[in-house]
Amino acid sequence: MRIALLAALLTLTACATAPESLPTLRYADAASRGAFAALLAGRPNQAQVDRVTENWSRALGDSFACRVPMRQVINAGLVGALEVGAMNAAASGGGEREVREGVARYVGQLAEMAVVRRERPDAARCDAMSAWAPQTAEAGREAVARARRNGLMDDDYGLLLDLLGS
Repeated sequence: MRIALLAALLTLTACATAPESLPTLRYADAASRGAFAALLAGRPNQAQVDRVTENWSRALGDSFACRVPMRQVINAGLVGALEVGAMNAAASGGGEREVREGVARYVGQLAEMAVVRRERPDAARCDAMSAWAPQTAEAGREAVARARRNGLMDDDYGLLLDLLGS
């Protein structure tokens, strides 16, 4: 049993440091499951955090510019806020407070992305974002719900972002 747990820990830690070009839910899911799961997700370095944050911001910004339905982008953005907040906390060795603070900062950036006019990407990128946003929102729905129940995300974000979606 201990060997299996150690093998799983090493596998997850190795995965946590692999470069990724598409936004993922590794840290969002782990943080929403608690401290032990967050520990298993690994500790990224600042360059990894910056790269993941940029990937989320590019995907969300492009989704807004492609006029993907606002509700889908906002829901994907809440998943992204949890991922970025949790990853920042993991990088700094922080806990729940740091996750909450990171989520709040990224929700502010999300709100800004929603109202800033950007150049519309090409049709292929817009098609990809039209599929990505709802899939990401659905994939992260449970993690966001757990994070809210566990006090990692405020319920007020939904109200703020609902105003943007109106």
